[in-house]
Amino acid sequence: MKFFKSRKKQHTKEWIQEQLIGIDALEHEKQPKASQSDFVAFSLDVDTHDFDDWQKEVKQPTFQEKLLSHIIKKGMKNSEFYKAAYIDRKLFSAIYNDRSYRPKKETAVACCLGLRLKLSEAEELLSLAGYSLSLSILWDRVVYYCIDNGITDIDTVNELLDELGEKCIRV
Repeated sequence: MKFFKSRKKQHTKEWIQEQLIGIDALEHEKQPKASQSDFVAFSLDVDTHDFDDWQKEVKQPTFQEKLLSHIIKKGMKNSEFYKAAYIDRKLFSAIYNDRSYRPKKETAVACCLGLRLKLSEAEELLSLAGYSLSLSILWDRVVYYCIDNGITDIDTVNELLDELGEKCIRV
């Protein structure tokens, strides 16, 4: 018996099949290509002062900063978040206290699901951890589909992953 089946009632086979059709349709879509404006031009023949200025201009928040910002913006208690993301208190404490914490991809995805982020927000948070969702990878495609369609319950996502023979989200 899978761990997620004991936590919540399973979805019907019909519902799962409908979701699998939607996931399969993503396989045939093309991923958007990055445009030239998505990249910051940087010349290698600049001095250190120019680099410092450039670095200040392009600096982004860390994964930890953005995660905590989302928790506050959503009005969640820390415990509400880490329970929704299936993250234990010890792991959450590590994230909370370490500005440079870099999660595993699975943990970053669980955070996106626990926060019920929109696709654009999830992609941003994942990118701050150094990850992205690729439509050419089945596990990523399932996660992408679920987030894009508002399916943020980890048990439900795990049900779909399991149905396709993919590993479930375990943080």
